Amino acid sequence: MDKLYAAGIRGSLLKWFGSYLHDRKQRVVLDGKCSEWLDVTSGVPQGSILGPALFVLFINDMPDVISESGTLALFADDAKCLRTINSDADCVALQRDLNNLTTWSAEWKLPFNIDKCTISTVTTNATLFLLFMK
Repeated sequence: MDKLYAAGIRGSLLKWFGSYLHDRKQRVVLDGKCSEWLDVTSGVPQGSILGPALFVLFINDMPDVISESGTLALFADDAKCLRTINSDADCVALQRDLNNLTTWSAEWKLPFNIDKCTISTVTTNATLFLLFMK
């Protein structure tokens, strides 16, 4: 709701979103057997038309936490933090950007999947190699 408000959504539309996102329940049905209903405490209804738009609004401020000389490329649920490294100071700045992104993800309870994170090095130097970490 904070993100919707920050995006300029106010009044009855904000209240409508609140009723859409709060007090939801879910259960699992498998082979005709049902689990107990449980409260849904986060997220948007899966498969909803509003889901992708709400996700974009939710991550819209993520690029604000990196420095001006860094770049954050966002596509769907993928984020790439980019920086040209010409000095030790650039390495420190990249680490600061990564730390800031980690803090953002913890604050908004949207953790990065560390198992899917990789490091890529792109260079014109033929002797430098690409490092991919998983």
